[in-house]
Amino acid sequence: MIEGLVDTGAFMSVMANNVVRELGIMHLVASHETYKIASSIVTQALKRITELPIKMGGIICQMIFLVVDTNNYDLLLGLDFLTKIRIVVDVEKGII
Repeated sequence: MIEGLVDTGAFMSVMANNVVRELGIMHLVASHETYKIASSIVTQALKRITELPIKMGGIICQMIFLVVDTNNYDLLLGLDFLTKIRIVVDVEKGII
């Protein structure tokens, strides 16, 4: 099982490099990308997966993921994912 974070401040979704290897999907990886983290530092992603079907609950959608070398999380779902599946975030109630 892959555990992930929902990050409403992340423009794109991100997957850890070790998870890509564990899932055996290195063949889906494309070119390098750059991205900006919360501290406004621009850094280099290792790779990019251009089309990966993911399932959350009963919803399946094709996603693009930046692949980064991190041990902080397996998967980070950003605004691209939230928008694609029309997630509503209620901060006051603490629910998605």
